Amino acid sequence: MTTEQEKGLAPEGWTRREMKGIPASFEAFWTKREDGGFRYGVELDERHCNAQGFVHGGLMMSIMDHVLSLKIWEASDRSICSTVHLDCHFLAPLRAPCFIEVETEILRQGRRTAFLRGILKSNDKDIMEATGVWSIMPVPKKD
Repeated sequence: MTTEQEKGLAPEGWTRREMKGIPASFEAFWTKREDGGFRYGVELDERHCNAQGFVHGGLMMSIMDHVLSLKIWEASDRSICSTVHLDCHFLAPLRAPCFIEVETEILRQGRRTAFLRGILKSNDKDIMEATGVWSIMPVPKKD
């Protein structure tokens, strides 16, 4: 177990990643390599909560958007991908501190459009589900 994992909530086998921009505000972003690509997780604490003490729904939506974007980015040879539509449904409240992970699935992928689904979980409990549409803008190949 790494020193980071001893201090935090990430399970064995996860690697901490430093992010830029808005995803950097998630703080502890984690990945785990699997056969079909990556799994993504985030450690959440009281900084991620609303005034009632629950993890803020807007933060969970941002995490979902970022993770599903990473999924299609990898599946489209790292093309530029942009969220067109994201539909989120909250299934249960979530208290911090906790470790969450997002299960992802590409429902359909064309050359320019992809449809994805994600389930945000904590301790094997479904907390939020989402479906969305992404625009894919292939990066021109360099000669």
